[in-house]
Amino acid sequence: MLEKLDTLGAYLLAVLMAGTFLYFVIAHQLGFKYAKKLFGTRRIKEQSQVIPLEGNLFAACYVRTNQPRIFDLHIHHELSAAFLYRWYSEGKLKLVQQKPAFETVNYLSIQKDAVIRDQEENSLYQKFCEASGKDGLLEVDEVYHWSYSHPGDLYGFSPEDKGQEWLEDHGMMEPVNPKDKLTNLGARIRPLTPAGAAKARVLVELQNFLQAQAEGKPSGPLDTNWIDDLLCYGQLFGIADKLAEKWRTSLTEEQTIVVGLCRDLAQAFFNGNNEATD
Repeated sequence: MLEKLDTLGAYLLAVLMAGTFLYFVIAHQLGFKYAKKLFGTRRIKEQSQVIPLEGNLFAACYVRTNQPRIFDLHIHHELSAAFLYRWYSEGKLKLVQQKPAFETVNYLSIQKDAVIRDQEENSLYQKFCEASGKDGLLEVDEVYHWSYSHPGDLYGFSPEDKGQEWLEDHGMMEPVNPKDKLTNLGARIRPLTPAGAAKARVLVELQNFLQAQAEGKPSGPLDTNWIDDLLCYGQLFGIADKLAEKWRTSLTEEQTIVVGLCRDLAQAFFNGNNEATD
């Protein structure tokens, strides 16, 4: 009797293991594992140079940080770097070089009376204005010390909330549903509408293109007419410095310097803020 029970147990265990393996194979093949309602599957291979979500960086931030299984990242300092480079491309920031000793020091001069209509974007801009001091020059150590001495939220608001608001206003997000999954912090994951998912998918396709460019992998030809916008999103994806290296023949020396400065300034602002509040 005991021998029969052992045989039955082994048989059931084998069936269970085979069934589990088969389930995961089917799930992987059909895309069930990757939240079909959002992008269909995580395995998006297409590349595109189209600027996604009408160029709204807050919406892009929301998609990257609040759509699990797709990105699920926290990119506050990278969002700041993206805004810094955008402001540079719009003429609100200018490169200034000084030689106090034997080495050239690079700064970004910020236009303190610049008009930015978006309230939240202007909030971030004004913080960098304050961090630049009386001379209006943004320097990495200075930005770090200012941020450290002014602890609090990096933006003074949640960029994800701003991004969600934009997606809602453009009809790209499904209504609130009590059955929606929860994040680790207890917030509901609002799925995108089919139209919203299609538009957000372009964000993944743009990252695929930029990542391929940064790694020297096969990709479509670079459209240099959009190179500043592409570098802005390169900052958002954390690969702008690699892109600047690969595109050095298409960029000016100043653009290459500014790419690195934007990344370093944003990181200093983020580090100072975080270390002050730890």
